[in-house]
Amino acid sequence: MRVRDVIAALASMMPCDDRAISVDGLVCGDAEAPVRAIGVTFVASVSVVEAARAKGIDLLLSHEGAFFCHQGDAPAKDAVAWQKKRRLLDLGVAVYRLHDRPHRTAPDWIAEGIAEALGWAADVRLRLATPCDVPVVAWPQGRRLDDLLQHVCARLGLARVRVSGRADVIRRVALLPGYRGTGDLVAHVFRETGVDLILAGEGPEWEAMEYARDASAMGLSRAVAWIGHQASESPGMRRIADALAAACSIPVVWMDQPEAFLWYP
Repeated sequence: MRVRDVIAALASMMPCDDRAISVDGLVCGDAEAPVRAIGVTFVASVSVVEAARAKGIDLLLSHEGAFFCHQGDAPAKDAVAWQKKRRLLDLGVAVYRLHDRPHRTAPDWIAEGIAEALGWAADVRLRLATPCDVPVVAWPQGRRLDDLLQHVCARLGLARVRVSGRADVIRRVALLPGYRGTGDLVAHVFRETGVDLILAGEGPEWEAMEYARDASAMGLSRAVAWIGHQASESPGMRRIADALAAACSIPVVWMDQPEAFLWYP
């Protein structure tokens, strides 16, 4: 199996309009290179690529960009980016950015991954299709916010989450993994779905956080729980790893890693 064969398998597994793909592609490596094992991760950090090399992995699929920006190669004048690029080339692991395809496939593989990880896939009752795929989970009987957030932390292995606004009883939850917690999208989802809670990866703190805080101050049942970009999208990438393992004759390894920050104190 070669790198190009794995890329073709991904396209078959996640069909979408290729015109909607803008950032996916080889970050380093050769499309004709043989692949004996595949790694899948949230982001191709130096530590993950080194671990991939140690495990005999020839191709690493990374959801986010390797060089600290959404688009483009390593900035020419940035010492960190260029030193990292040299390190990747020295390690000899091909790195493929796999971002747009899972998001552009219907349903969104990343959104499905977080729903499954939380044990809520069977409770998805509706979806918004635009501007992106948004699964909405519903429980007619309702659940207490505190109990629900404890469940989220336990299922995702999180020590804590940040919450903006307040909604004591949750009957509907919308899932916005990744960088979808912008003020305009959060407000749109609340308006169109009537949810009490949005689980978001991240977004500008002065937009949706303030929206939820002011909504709560005016007695409206609206809350946003911020679980982090990596925590919200890693389950979707692990879902891709599992599906790819079933479709390939070579090993596929999920490569988890700690978040890139620490909590103090």
